[in-house]
Amino acid sequence: MIVKFDDKTYQFDKRMTVRRLLEELRLNPEAHIVIVDGQIKTPDIVISETSEVRIVRAVSGG
Repeated sequence: MIVKFDDKTYQFDKRMTVRRLLEELRLNPEAHIVIVDGQIKTPDIVISETSEVRIVRAVSGG
């Protein structure tokens, strides 16, 4: 899978859950949104090795 985050591109050659991907990149799942092939995914979803992934920071204001 190809993962884009903060102007960087990462490549992983195995399937993994969204949660595991965030762990691999040392990112907090509470603070990031994972978009797989154009759709927002939850932490338990398995991402295939052929997917395109984009990670964005979740920002809240008050």
